[in-house]
Amino acid sequence: MKLRAAALPLAVALALAFPLRWAALGALSRMGLDRPYDVPYVPEPGALRILSAPVRLTVADAYWLEAVQYIGEPRAGERGWGKLYPLIDLITDLDPGHGYAYQTGGIVLSSQGRLAESDALLKKGLQPGRPAWWTFPFYLAFNDYFYRGDYASAARWAELAARTPGASPHISQLALSLDVKSGSVDGAIRFLEELRDTARDDATAAALEEQYKLALLQRDFARLDASVARFAAEQGHPARSLDEVRAAGLPAPTTDPFGGRYYLDPKDGKVHATGRDFRFKPPDPGRLQLPPAAPQRQENQP
Repeated sequence: MKLRAAALPLAVALALAFPLRWAALGALSRMGLDRPYDVPYVPEPGALRILSAPVRLTVADAYWLEAVQYIGEPRAGERGWGKLYPLIDLITDLDPGHGYAYQTGGIVLSSQGRLAESDALLKKGLQPGRPAWWTFPFYLAFNDYFYRGDYASAARWAELAARTPGASPHISQLALSLDVKSGSVDGAIRFLEELRDTARDDATAAALEEQYKLALLQRDFARLDASVARFAAEQGHPARSLDEVRAAGLPAPTTDPFGGRYYLDPKDGKVHATGRDFRFKPPDPGRLQLPPAAPQRQENQP
């Protein structure tokens, strides 16, 4: 009798648990809490220009908080990045002096392969009456140098950065090297190290760290390719694995910057990486060299 008495409340609780669970999940779904953080609607900047100056700054601050949450969403790759440029464009129209908005937006967008939007924000920050921080042309130089392979344009932006008050004393040296370098990946790594030293917020630092790892990956690929080619020349036959290359005393890094490992695929005879298997190709005229982006849902959906 005691067991039957105890079993009845348990059975009732179990019977109610499943409907309550589905009801709770439905409520979370209707509230959007089961999806990556998104911004349902970004108004056109012109619609808010009629507001008084103090109110515009208050609205800009509110949208900046939205932007910070949008950037920091762990599932951002699933959601997509289509709202970031409109958000930062709105914020900087309402508050033209918001330097961190230009900088953070420009860096995050370039790290996601959205170079045109990154350039637009950084150039907007250089317009009269706006902050015109030296880091803006510095980041524009990086976009041209690292992604496009346009060293002449990168040098011009770096020179502008070097002339801007408060610039790092090393920028002029970088500008000179861009004029004469052929685009070695070691130059890109030094450039990124300089950029990382200027990061003053977590979002910018994270985006720069991603780009820095990409640069290290390209350097490793170049070194591994050279070792594989040298092995074939010295041994008279292609290598079957990187272990074979290492056993011959040739340099061959083991771990890639994204936490994976390097391996030699006997099918194509090329070195690949399990962490992030991506190589920058020599730039074609007018063609952007972008990092791979995560699969994204349709960006205009709320």
